[in-house]
Amino acid sequence: MLSLGNVFSQKNLNLIVGLFTVLIVFWMVMFAVPGLFVNLFDTFLGNLLLFVFALLAFMYNANLGVGIAVVLLILYRYGRMSVNAFVY
Repeated sequence: MLSLGNVFSQKNLNLIVGLFTVLIVFWMVMFAVPGLFVNLFDTFLGNLLLFVFALLAFMYNANLGVGIAVVLLILYRYGRMSVNAFVY
C-alpha cells in the first residue's frame, strides 16, 4: 500500500528533492525566457531536439521515454491550440 510515509521515506528523499529541484529550475527558465518554450515547439530544430531527447530517454528506459514523449506531445498540442486560438 502506498502511503505518504512511504513516499517521503529516507530512500526516496533524494529522488523527491531532485524532482522538485528540476521542476523549480524549469519554471525559473520558462519565466525568465518565455520565448524558449515557444521556439522549442515552433521551429524544426526545436522539434528535432525534443524528439532526440525523447528517443534518448526511451533508449535509457522505455517507460521513461514513453512518459516524456506523452508529456511533450501534450505540450506540443497545447502550444498549437493556444497559438491558433488567438489568431484573428
